[in-house]
Amino acid sequence: MATHHLHLVSDSTGETINSVARACLVQFSGVEPVEHVWSLVRTRGMMNKVVSQIEAHPGPVL
Repeated sequence: MATHHLHLVSDSTGETINSVARACLVQFSGVEPVEHVWSLVRTRGMMNKVVSQIEAHPGPVL
C-alpha cells in the first residue's frame, strides 16, 4: 500500500477540510495517507511552521 503525506491546513477547526479529504480519499484504493492536520493557522509564524513541515514531508496540501 502506497503511503503519502497529506497536509490539511485550516484557519478554523479544520472540520470542512477533513470532510473534503475524506470524500477525496475514498476515490483511491491502496493509498494510505499520513495526515498532517494544521488547524487554527492564523499568523505568519504559524504559516511558516506549516511550510517548514510541508518541506520536510512533501505531499498534497488542502
